[in-house]
Amino acid sequence: MRKSVLAAAVLIGLTAGGSGAAQETPPPTPTPAAAQGSEEPKEKIPFRPIESNLIVALPSVAVPAAGTLTFLVTHRFTQPLEQGSINNFFTLDSGNAWGFGLWYAPIKNLEAGIYRASELATYEASAKYELPSLGGFASSLRVGEDWRTEVIESGDQTLPFSASPKSGFFAQAILAYSFGPYARVTVIPTYLQRTNLVKFFVDVPPPGDKSCRPSDNPPPAYICSSLYENVFNVPVAVSIAITHSITIHAEVIPRISAVNSSGVGWAVSAEKSLLRHRFAFFAGNQRATTVDQYTGAIPLVRSPSNIYIGFNLYRAWKLK
Repeated sequence: MRKSVLAAAVLIGLTAGGSGAAQETPPPTPTPAAAQGSEEPKEKIPFRPIESNLIVALPSVAVPAAGTLTFLVTHRFTQPLEQGSINNFFTLDSGNAWGFGLWYAPIKNLEAGIYRASELATYEASAKYELPSLGGFASSLRVGEDWRTEVIESGDQTLPFSASPKSGFFAQAILAYSFGPYARVTVIPTYLQRTNLVKFFVDVPPPGDKSCRPSDNPPPAYICSSLYENVFNVPVAVSIAITHSITIHAEVIPRISAVNSSGVGWAVSAEKSLLRHRFAFFAGNQRATTVDQYTGAIPLVRSPSNIYIGFNLYRAWKLK
């Protein structure tokens, strides 16, 4: 009996000692190999600003940071793609229209500059001020003047010449809503004092054209220059970011029955951003780049089915 009790006591002691050793054993730690195999989350590449100071031809709501100098080159082939063939290398051998612009932001939210388009030798001086934003909604006010100083001749013909008066004041309210950094919709109510372009001859005067008068040598019976006063239009633009540096832009300029008898003007571009550069490939039936020309969508839209191509090139410098 005594031996049985002693054996049981020894067995209980061994069991208790084994349990204590098990409790003192530290939990296993991950091996260095396992720690090295874990991947850290990659930092997302930020999206670049969805627009420059211009969208395609319409003004953007955005104003660059103070001290930014922006240079723009616009190029438009003047022959529509429908007239392209291998003989003119699909319109690339045809004539082209150039534009050069320079804008500077001297203080926060304010930008001013001048742009010159070879179409009708037009100059455009403008200033734009960006108002405080509210959530995704942003707005800017833009005012300026378009004018022409040169007489435009066409060989030995009397057509066309620059019409007179050669200048017109404009004002634009730029209203935009951004869906994060990925998309923006812009509406631009535009007032134009007058649009007065080039002289042309017609048998029937366009409605509302105040410049039409009987021709000295009919036919045609009338000579006009597209003089319309107090023109109002509301162009619309959409910008969508495809990647952090590739953006698609689209613009629509509604038809005004008294001014634009050629249908709705439209333009699209695919833009690539890189550092302070932007390059945009352009296509559309509305190739005008100044307010007095695109507001009425004349005279550069001869047919709504015509499609022109070209490009925009932007370069920005931070001067301070």
